[in-house]
Amino acid sequence: MGNRLLTLLSSLLLSAAVALMHCSAVAAVEEAEARSLAELLQRLQQERTQQQAELRAREQRFLEEQAQQKARLDRARAEKRQQMKTLQPLQDELADLTAEVQQLESRLQEQGQDLRALQGAFVRIAGEVHASLQQSLVVPQRPEREAELQRLSALDALPQIEDLESLWLLLQEEMTLAAAVSQYQGVYTDVSGQVRSGSLVRVGAFTTFTAAGFLQFIPENAELLLPATQPASRYQSTIEDFYRHPSTLTTLVVDPTRGALIRQLGASVSLRDRIEQAGLIGIIILVLGSLGVLLSLWRISYLLWVSVKVNSQLQHLQAPVEDNPLGRVLIKARQFRVERDENYQFKLDESVLAELPALERGQNFIKLLAATAPLLGLLGTVTGMILTFQSISLFGNGDPKLMAGGISQALMTTVLGLVVAIPLLFSHSFVVSLSRNLVQRLDQQSAGLLARQLEGEVAHAGE
Repeated sequence: MGNRLLTLLSSLLLSAAVALMHCSAVAAVEEAEARSLAELLQRLQQERTQQQAELRAREQRFLEEQAQQKARLDRARAEKRQQMKTLQPLQDELADLTAEVQQLESRLQEQGQDLRALQGAFVRIAGEVHASLQQSLVVPQRPEREAELQRLSALDALPQIEDLESLWLLLQEEMTLAAAVSQYQGVYTDVSGQVRSGSLVRVGAFTTFTAAGFLQFIPENAELLLPATQPASRYQSTIEDFYRHPSTLTTLVVDPTRGALIRQLGASVSLRDRIEQAGLIGIIILVLGSLGVLLSLWRISYLLWVSVKVNSQLQHLQAPVEDNPLGRVLIKARQFRVERDENYQFKLDESVLAELPALERGQNFIKLLAATAPLLGLLGTVTGMILTFQSISLFGNGDPKLMAGGISQALMTTVLGLVVAIPLLFSHSFVVSLSRNLVQRLDQQSAGLLARQLEGEVAHAGE
């Protein structure tokens, strides 16, 4: 027991001693830390004070340097103002000289452009005049001006006054000669290709002719050509009148195409030639067409005459006459003696039907002719193509004139078939319209007769 107490007391004392030692160590550490923070704070304050001093010293130096820089800047500005006062007259003179140089350069450039534009415009106008005058009928009369036109249109330098005057004189000469009828000695190429000379007459810038006939101007080689075919005699007579009476007022032919139109008039084919090209089938088509036209005219005239008679009869229904279908129907209706309404209606229909053949006569034949004409044209086309292929198989296709006959027949028969069929179709339609109008009037009047008959019977029954 006593030992236990001693042991316990020993343990307690030992624990107390350990605790006291620990408290002493903690206090020593805290005291050491307190001294370190105080030293750190003092060191920081010292560094801050030192930095502030350095900053004030730097700021002071900056202010001093700024003042020096400002002073130097003021001196530089003063020197610049002094130099500007010295250089201002020179700058003004330089600006004036620069502006004057720019103006001179601009004027020089404008004048150069004007000169280039003048040269280009002159060459262009000269080329257009050359091309235009090459197409003029005055060329055979004045062939020497071609060289001058070529020189002016190919000018590669600035045109001189003489060049401008030369071009103007050429234009003036062209206008003067083109506005007159001139007779001069010239050359032309005849039908056989021989070059002949003689008296030529130029009518303005449109037509040139000689005693042999009208001439065609060929601009490519500037020559006059006498076409193999000349226009109709009424045009040729103007040439004879002019050469027979050169000093009197006469009528001359003006061809604005410089001979092309006259050549086309000379090469034109007459209606008889066209019909001959169509051959036998074309003649058959024309015969059938003439027959159809005559039949159509006869039927139209007859139906119009009947229409006039029927209109006159409508104004006098109480006095029917036999010179029109309506009058004949009314006369027959008065002769009917029937006891039943159905029989009366049948007799009226029979009377109207009896008038139909006279009104519709010839319509089917006109329609047949209108349908036959294009078929015959197609037949002619086929036969013409057969002839064309036969010519190709025999002679080849080197010469188009060998194929012209068959092609002409093929085309002309088609044209004739259509030309005949179209009027016949219109005629048939008009004839049918007239006949239907008359039949409709007959039906209306027959219906009116039937209605009056029924009203009479009702009235009679009422009495």
